[in-house]
Amino acid sequence: MHKVTLARNEISPLLDRLIQQLEAEGRLTQRAHFRRIQRRIEVAHNDWDLKSPIIDLSSAAAMGFKFSSVADALVVRILDKTLVLVDELAGEPMTRH
Repeated sequence: MHKVTLARNEISPLLDRLIQQLEAEGRLTQRAHFRRIQRRIEVAHNDWDLKSPIIDLSSAAAMGFKFSSVADALVVRILDKTLVLVDELAGEPMTRH
């Protein structure tokens, strides 16, 4: 599957749900962070365009974001999907345990 299509089909819907949840919780800074990432995924044309937003997805922990249990569950699912995409972008097969 094309990596841009994978990102749009697998990650973007989860980002939609996360953005809605963060807005409902009044966490507008976090919402803006993830919305920027989602927009960059939406306009990506190739693998190179995906690298930066995928890297930024993992930056939430480094930025000190704290999440509710619902938002945290969505973030975990997004990061799981991101790992698959990172493996594909790196050209390495995904290892299953």
